[in-house]
Amino acid sequence: MDKKLLYGIVVVAVLLVAAFLVYPMLNPQPGTAPRQGTQQPTTPSQQTPPQAQQPKEKVVLRISTTTSMDATGLLQAIKQRFEAKYPWINVTWVAVGTGQAIEIAKRGDADLVIVHNRDLENQFIAEGYGVHGITFAYNDFVLLGPPDDPAGVKSAKNAVDAFKKIYAAAEAGKTVFVSRGDRSGTHLRELQLWSMAGVDPKGKPWYKETGQGMSQTLMVADQLNGYTLSDRSTYLAFKDKIHLVILNEGDPLYLNIYRAIPVNPKKFPHVHYNESLLFVTFIVSPEGQNLIGTYVKGGAKLFNVCFGNLTKLGIYDPYEYDQMSGQVVFYQSLIGKS
Repeated sequence: MDKKLLYGIVVVAVLLVAAFLVYPMLNPQPGTAPRQGTQQPTTPSQQTPPQAQQPKEKVVLRISTTTSMDATGLLQAIKQRFEAKYPWINVTWVAVGTGQAIEIAKRGDADLVIVHNRDLENQFIAEGYGVHGITFAYNDFVLLGPPDDPAGVKSAKNAVDAFKKIYAAAEAGKTVFVSRGDRSGTHLRELQLWSMAGVDPKGKPWYKETGQGMSQTLMVADQLNGYTLSDRSTYLAFKDKIHLVILNEGDPLYLNIYRAIPVNPKKFPHVHYNESLLFVTFIVSPEGQNLIGTYVKGGAKLFNVCFGNLTKLGIYDPYEYDQMSGQVVFYQSLIGKS
């Protein structure tokens, strides 16, 4: 054989082998963790769209989330639509308070968190545990109590005044307050409102902490004929099972926004990062936003959507809205590519 021809064949063979070895390192498939030492992008211009082709084995996407996403049935509705679109992904979740949901993710025991306390979320991201967090929906909190309203909450000027009235009535032995007491987003908002009212109910005999989710807390408050703070969605889903009624609502302090945050694969290389991005991209897509915004239970609409429209609620977050590297731009670049 001609020596030049033989040399050419050898060179081509070496190049093909090198390409075969390098390609998987640069293009991880769904369900595979990024290799140690690979740079994970943090801005839209650097991020490769998540891979949407089906791998050989099914991937379990683990979400740690709030009880309201579970108790209302919304997450189950999203799961069904998402899994129909991506049949190789099995979406599972544990529903706990926001604080506990974030702690689960900080141990690397979840791929994605969906929670509703801005301060804890910002800390989670700032510490490097979460990436590409995005606000996608909101509802509001409502202050519930017995129809006869012994604390006179219905006449309160605002949320802070309502909590002052409950404190005064409870101290006079007229009522009780039932708290989740579980470091959930709802519990943390309740503590904020007590603090703004300039009172501290901790340790008072009339202050009952359940340490449980919203639905269980509603049941306890109903049995004790007391007051409690609830997200509107869970209340609407359970209102036919209790006699508590909304006595105070509409204050801007009751705004309750939900954010989805993938866990950082730099912290935990085993997490299913691609699948997390696919899930979050789905819920902020027109299809996902329509599903969430039209979701009803018992004839009641439970959530409002706000992807890309958070400023309409009076909130501007540079992390989400920076024109060059914000997360709204990031997910807009992924919609339609996943």
